[in-house]
Amino acid sequence: LLRQVSLSYFHRLFQPHFRMGACCAKTNVEDTDAGNGIKIHGAPVSTNSLSCIILAADLGKGGLEYCDLMSGAHKQPSFLKMNPFGQVPTMQDPDGFCCAESNTILRYLAVKHNSNLYPPNDAKLRARIDWVMAAWSTNVYTKWAARVYPILGFAPDVADKEKANKELKEALDNFAKAFVTSGSKFLAGDQLTIADYKVMPFLFGLSLPFVQKKSGVKLAPRLAQYVQDIMPLMKSSGILTSNGGWSVKEFVESKTDFPDFVGTSLVVGEGLASSGVQTGAAKKGETAAKVYAMPASANSVAAIVCAMDAGIGGMEFCNLMEGAHLKPEYLAKNAFHQIPLYEDSEGYCVAESTAILRHIATNYAPSLYPSTPQGKAMVDWAMDLMSGTIYDVLAVKVFYPVFDFAAPPEDQKAENAACLDLLAKYEQAFLAGGKKFVAGNNISIAEYK
Repeated sequence: LLRQVSLSYFHRLFQPHFRMGACCAKTNVEDTDAGNGIKIHGAPVSTNSLSCIILAADLGKGGLEYCDLMSGAHKQPSFLKMNPFGQVPTMQDPDGFCCAESNTILRYLAVKHNSNLYPPNDAKLRARIDWVMAAWSTNVYTKWAARVYPILGFAPDVADKEKANKELKEALDNFAKAFVTSGSKFLAGDQLTIADYKVMPFLFGLSLPFVQKKSGVKLAPRLAQYVQDIMPLMKSSGILTSNGGWSVKEFVESKTDFPDFVGTSLVVGEGLASSGVQTGAAKKGETAAKVYAMPASANSVAAIVCAMDAGIGGMEFCNLMEGAHLKPEYLAKNAFHQIPLYEDSEGYCVAESTAILRHIATNYAPSLYPSTPQGKAMVDWAMDLMSGTIYDVLAVKVFYPVFDFAAPPEDQKAENAACLDLLAKYEQAFLAGGKKFVAGNNISIAEYK
């Protein structure tokens, strides 16, 4: 309690610096405060927020609008009007449009401002970018948070640190094998993209010697080099290293009372992708695309049904019970050994249901994905929430035990209540005002998800 009171005090103390950008001037970071532009409501030590803050500032369209989480600013009516889920980052455009979820915000900023950071005319590269961001959010983030958040003081430390380190290693090794190549410094081909904006702040945190000493994990040399290569290309990334005591580096290095890791440290993020990045247009006249999946998987069914409705293909049964997803030929397509996996008739592959849905809709069923940046963002936000915040309760705590995919939670009634609360907020965010669907009167990939 004392620590929280102290943090709240110092947040109030430093708030003028965040709002006026004084801290940024010390690091030659240009205009990372929001000013009169797009506001990224967040915190300068929130890596999810920083991805969006840095991009908005680099585009010259806005920046940080400090949200004092410790005082509960994200639970105030004015904030909940923008985002009923009370989470950061939340984006507020000067025209009043609001959305949340870092992947959604990054995509919105790039689409609205026609940035080549999310190339508008390269369907395959866009799908890869979507896959990178979704894979980080669903596969790596929670493992990363389990080792870094306790050091920051945002969560209690895990009981079994060695187990947590092994889980992070597996996730980050798979990430490297899927997306890191020897021939390119970027995660999606030969250019900087929003995928790099998404991932870099997290890898920066792991690259800090202080974090390595406290967590017992060390970035593989290739990923450490990635951080060094990418940061200079993001002109506002200095907010990560120096920000009046409130950058990620300064803040974490103030946690000197956190005990050092005892045991054998692990190198995380080892391995390289076995193939290069495919770019170009989606295959025209596709009719034989495969969605590797099992029909009992809700994530898979979303992609299967969308592919069938678009008339481009259907399910290719992947029997997880027999280990089909662990065979070398499957791992070469998806290092995460997960379903669903989309493969077109020319061998182009993309995984993660949201990335697959967006790829299908954009290229084969455009009526399922709105044409305006705001319309796209609402659909993206709804899907990202369903993949993360809602999925973690609705699927893991409610459906999975019934399907015998997981053990029942200790308090099923409490999880059911939490699920209903999340669904009520979903309705408030996306279906208020008599809307029939997330995108209005037209069905979209948000409904498929």
